[in-house]
Amino acid sequence: MIMHKSVNLLVGLLLLLAGSAVVNADDLPESPTVGVRYFRITSVTDNDYRGDAKSLAASLRIALDNSKGFKQVVTLDDEQVEQITKLIADSKKGAFNQQLPGNLAEAPDAYIFPELLRVGAVERDMFSRIEVTYTIEMGASAVDPVTRAILFSDKVTISEKRNRTDQRGGAKNVYEDLVSKAVDRLAAKLAAFFLKRGRILRVADDKLTVYINLGSRHGIKPGDRFSVHTTAKEGAQAVGETAEEEGLAEFDLDSKGSIEITEVRENVARAKIDGSPSGPILKGDSVRWVRK
Repeated sequence: MIMHKSVNLLVGLLLLLAGSAVVNADDLPESPTVGVRYFRITSVTDNDYRGDAKSLAASLRIALDNSKGFKQVVTLDDEQVEQITKLIADSKKGAFNQQLPGNLAEAPDAYIFPELLRVGAVERDMFSRIEVTYTIEMGASAVDPVTRAILFSDKVTISEKRNRTDQRGGAKNVYEDLVSKAVDRLAAKLAAFFLKRGRILRVADDKLTVYINLGSRHGIKPGDRFSVHTTAKEGAQAVGETAEEEGLAEFDLDSKGSIEITEVRENVARAKIDGSPSGPILKGDSVRWVRK
């Protein structure tokens, strides 16, 4: 009973602490195992959409799997989280000899606690034209299963404003489309932390300095090195610049160079280009952390 209450209390507090991360990424393996708990659905205000906790978790698991950097990603309900937490605690006493729930091959390196924070539509009368703003907000926290420390937390908000219409099947289909995009973006944020994979945001005019979309909250430090890869986007030519946001697959090609971090901020870092790259390093290229 005590364990059950403590797990529920932990789950209830996680996303209240969003933005305050106790980063301990260096202790994570290069290919971590994570358990994604079923979504908490806290404020679904629109009658046209009701999220499904299990299917949302499955969507997030698939999106994380698609990053192709995790050893194993599974979905877990509250009871399974409690069972695993107890087994991990018992393992310190030499009692860790039971089959793990959730088809886990080994104890997770982290739990991911996702939440559907807000779903709703706001109608506006703008010069006698009705416009509707559809909004989806999701958050997630990654938690150490042993210490209960919050490793990382973040959220995404996606909105779409358009004239009221039955286009794309109405509000329900609009929400499902936005939810899919929100899940992909949330997965990208989690993968950036766990795998330290990101993108080149800008190349300075001197062609020797670049900025990447990873920072101190992802465990990045001066002296860290990254390999740089050209990224090919499947279907990008057909759908244009929004290909990444649409959740299309990306493929990192062979490394064309490396960079070394020189200065770090919370969500961005500056780096110098090492040596002579085999090709030009460009905005949008992907970067992968090189483990020391």
